[in-house]
Amino acid sequence: MTGTSRSGDRHGSDGRMRALCVDDEAVTLKLIVRLLEDLGIAATPATSPLDGLRLFDQDHFDLVLTDIRMPGMSGLVFLQEIRARDPQVPILVATGFATLDNAIRALREGASGMLVKPFTAEEFRTEIENALERARIRHDALQYRFVAPILDGVALALTAAIEARDIETGDHCRSLGYMGERVAAHLGLGAQERTTIRIGGFLHDVGKIAIADAILLKPGALTPAEYEEMKRHSELGAAIVETHVEMADIARIVRHHHERWDGHGYPYGLSGSAIPLGARIISVADAFSAMTTDRVYRAALPVEKAWDELRLNAGGQFDPGIVEAFEASVGLEGMAAGIVPEHPAPPAWPTPRIHAPRLVSAATSGRSVRARPSTEPVG
Repeated sequence: MTGTSRSGDRHGSDGRMRALCVDDEAVTLKLIVRLLEDLGIAATPATSPLDGLRLFDQDHFDLVLTDIRMPGMSGLVFLQEIRARDPQVPILVATGFATLDNAIRALREGASGMLVKPFTAEEFRTEIENALERARIRHDALQYRFVAPILDGVALALTAAIEARDIETGDHCRSLGYMGERVAAHLGLGAQERTTIRIGGFLHDVGKIAIADAILLKPGALTPAEYEEMKRHSELGAAIVETHVEMADIARIVRHHHERWDGHGYPYGLSGSAIPLGARIISVADAFSAMTTDRVYRAALPVEKAWDELRLNAGGQFDPGIVEAFEASVGLEGMAAGIVPEHPAPPAWPTPRIHAPRLVSAATSGRSVRARPSTEPVG
């Protein structure tokens, strides 16, 4: 048990969070227990650090509160012992001796915060909530640090399965994920959001595994019925991905990457900022990648033409801000990194214009049987 987190097992059978409270003063201990109960947290009292360690070893807790000055073992030594048992559990130090030295020592030993006696109920509530929130953020960050490589591996394996059925897409899904991640970084998104968008790009077309080859690999125009069947891939893909709750944000990208800024996309006809940000990013990257690679139903567009089409449809099919961010992050830098095919720098960014869906030739639009912007990716 030493040095390992027990956070996954803590909540009690009644679903409430559980706190261990250690203080040698009976009146203070009773007050802390009552305040925790008022917050809906089940409190277990201990009148000494040794008693607290015994209880901690026997049970699981979401939070620990301890005094500093206690007989037998100081609160700082107790804090060290708890931290050795569980590096992640939030620990609050409540003391009437809040000197700067005590505060520094407590933080060095891993305290999540400090309560100065006497404290009000509001001060107590605020410090408890802050400590739990900081612990949640740390837990999520650590979880992503270790889980992200596993998710990448699974996502790339599924990507290989997609591309094995549709060989002319080549590395489309992988390059899409990396382009999306670059745009997310340009927008200042955090590591977790960047990872989510990268994996969402890898898996955006995973639902095509369930689409018949006769439709997926058809070289000509799709019939209305075939097109409706092809459109199902976004919902099918989301259903595959969202089988685990931790993949929910990735599933939202998969489900909504064919939505349009103007509300004329699918599957739900979302518009504007109602479309998840990750889906808006992958939508632009998907269109650019689709236009600049050969497909079974048409040859690749010249890169300059692809840039023109992205700008032409900014405000219609695409979020204008994302198109601009895509240009800034995937232009020459993307070319140098090998993320997109080598091409000259795109022309200067014009004022976004809004365009309604229009009828275009099969050579540029793909295989849809309905009128749509030339940049809409197939499927």
